[in-house]
Amino acid sequence: MRLIRINILVLSGLLLLSLQCSPEPAPEPEPAGPATVQIFMSASGGADCSAVEPLDREVPSKTPEAVLKALLDGPTSRETLEGAYSAIDRGTKLLSIKEEGNLVVADFSSIPDGDSCRAKSIHAQIEKSVSHNFPEKSVKILSQGKPIK
Repeated sequence: MRLIRINILVLSGLLLLSLQCSPEPAPEPEPAGPATVQIFMSASGGADCSAVEPLDREVPSKTPEAVLKALLDGPTSRETLEGAYSAIDRGTKLLSIKEEGNLVVADFSSIPDGDSCRAKSIHAQIEKSVSHNFPEKSVKILSQGKPIK
């Protein structure tokens, strides 16, 4: 009988210890549904090719795809009057997007490659729009399936 009590005490102690040492619960996922995100448009009137500024957007869900589609919509008329502009050509489409771990692979219909000021501005808009809203993620930009940059 005494041995049973000792075993019960030992098991109770181990249970309490395991509860105290268990990892913290995983953070709650963000709720599905509409969200406010920030997209980034070109700034500085071209003086600094990679300078971008944030603009708030309502999206149907907080996903990299929704953020990039909002970016492709460009600035509103009011934002344009206030000086915001996009270096991305109107009509540019997001052909596909996939996530590979912490990497977002985004394929666009037409994104320039190279070291031109416009290309740097476009890359900054895309990269900052993704990394600001998803700090743990980086982005790989493709144009018609071909890596750029």
